[in-house]
Amino acid sequence: MMKQIVALVAILWMTSIHAEADYFHRDSKIFGTVLTDSSQINEVIPHTNAFGFAPNTIDDITEYLNRNDSRLLPVISISHLLLNSETGLYRHNVNSIIQAIEKADIHNHEFLFLIDEPLWIIRSTCKEKNQPAACNEITNNYAKTLATFRKVGKLLRQRFPGSGIMHIESWAELAIQKQQRPHNHVIMLDDAEFLGFDCYGDIDSCGSHEYGYRNQIEYGTWVWDAMLALESRKPINRKLFLVPGSFLMDEGPNDIDRLLKQLGFYAWVLQASDKIGGFGTFLWGDMIENGKYFTGARNIRSVADFLANIAEYYNVKN
Repeated sequence: MMKQIVALVAILWMTSIHAEADYFHRDSKIFGTVLTDSSQINEVIPHTNAFGFAPNTIDDITEYLNRNDSRLLPVISISHLLLNSETGLYRHNVNSIIQAIEKADIHNHEFLFLIDEPLWIIRSTCKEKNQPAACNEITNNYAKTLATFRKVGKLLRQRFPGSGIMHIESWAELAIQKQQRPHNHVIMLDDAEFLGFDCYGDIDSCGSHEYGYRNQIEYGTWVWDAMLALESRKPINRKLFLVPGSFLMDEGPNDIDRLLKQLGFYAWVLQASDKIGGFGTFLWGDMIENGKYFTGARNIRSVADFLANIAEYYNVKN
């Protein structure tokens, strides 16, 4: 009988190790920034160990990876590639993403796949286009979306062992959820190793007139509490990921002061817990989105210098 018990314990122990190994794990903090062109990878090497990008096409994935000579950790935004514009929901077919990665000449051992504001995209589709599937998904607390991204994570981890999923949600989505269900945890992807939110503005008052203004600590606390609840049900070493802004939309010294204040605050928060896993700024290069021009950190000298100082303080290494 004792031998059978020992054998069972050994099997369970090995199974738990295998399960943990399927998920992304890194003890050191992740430092990165969102790029707008693959040529910018070399620019950020001195003060990052990761970089993020949102490919316009599948082929962009291959191009960025081929430029990654220093083997920084790629954080690839993929949710827009999985969005079904007709229904406003997401699909789990990641074959084209896998093929694009495998085509690269430089092969990374691990990736983080970013799911960027998926719940807010669904809510916006319902509100602006009145898509029945999207509206029903909100009513059902995003049940299909959670299931879809569980499948996405499983497929990508199977093909690229040790890789993981990052979910960054819009502050507006979190605010609406809390307004409607103040005593519930906010809904976050339940099989993602990194969870976070984005709100670019004043630390003490970030938001909009429509959905309210809050201290950014409040948004972070909502995500933190949801993360701990998910971790208590299924431990996968989840961590909070910080996403401060590093861009300007309007010129002016007050805006730069606001950026530096947000960056400094998040850099300070980063050291508060080992459950805070990284710091990724938006954004490094310039871009135009929805008719608005964004000036990234590479063209704001004080911001670029500050990011380099933060990296030096944390002894960031590739």
